[in-house]
Amino acid sequence: MSELSQIVNIVLPVFLVIGLGYALKRRGFLDEAVNSVLSRLVFYLAAPALLFRAAALTDLEEALELRSAGVVIAASVAAALFTYLAAARSSPDRRGVLVQGAYRGNLVFVGLPVLTNALGSGREVMGSASVLIGIITPVYNFLAVVALTLPHRGEDGASVAWKRAGLDILRNPLIWSCVLGLIFSALELPLPGVADKSLELVGDIAMPLALLVVGASLDFNRLRAELIPSLAVSAVKLLLYPGLAFVLLKLWGLSGLAIQVPVLLIASPTAVVSHIMAREMKGDEQLAAAIVIGTTLVSLFTISLWIVVLI
Repeated sequence: MSELSQIVNIVLPVFLVIGLGYALKRRGFLDEAVNSVLSRLVFYLAAPALLFRAAALTDLEEALELRSAGVVIAASVAAALFTYLAAARSSPDRRGVLVQGAYRGNLVFVGLPVLTNALGSGREVMGSASVLIGIITPVYNFLAVVALTLPHRGEDGASVAWKRAGLDILRNPLIWSCVLGLIFSALELPLPGVADKSLELVGDIAMPLALLVVGASLDFNRLRAELIPSLAVSAVKLLLYPGLAFVLLKLWGLSGLAIQVPVLLIASPTAVVSHIMAREMKGDEQLAAAIVIGTTLVSLFTISLWIVVLI
């Protein structure tokens, strides 16, 4: 019973705040315009402040576990490739969306809150998370552009948008905040007290706002129309993908945070930004939205399962 209570205390608060975001949207407090502003606030300010501070204050030698990052990258590519082959009969506008949904996790908006609830928000945990996010995010962006473009090759002379992939990586504030924080850590540059406290205050709003944004983005009408494919993607995204990473990390002899941090992060539901990417790159945005909603709902149970396995 104590183990069950521990799991409930870790997972339920995260999803209760997501539910609050949905309720606020239903009551008119968080309409689409307000939710868009809050999402941008988290993405461009609060989350970068949180990740930069965590990376800058971490011990780089302890946090930089390249084997974990390598395994997660390999598992991401494997999940994307598996889904691309499995969805061979899907139309081009759906195939890339299915692939993106199968690996692109909501690392910051859901992954980090779950991680800190489960493992705490100490420097070692946050440092490891920020390093991993800084490495994985450009890989996610790159794979997304390839997955959404590749099925359309040959249509009107379309080719893989390599330039778009590069620009998406260069313009991502989450990547830059992690990189700059790691530079501070590597050079052992001190954070002045005022700057440190200011970053802490701004970063503290990232996780609760992120969860409210996820909740306010839910639209169950879209899920009903695409229930079967969203459940199929959920199985890959929430079980097979983190499961493969878990097995590979174990086989490599890793333990503790070197397994817990990457697996809990990538066990998060499909990122909300995948819907935006699908809309902008000739993907089926209805399917993309259904996958985000479906994986978010199913992850309540699968994240609980991973916590049992890992903690």
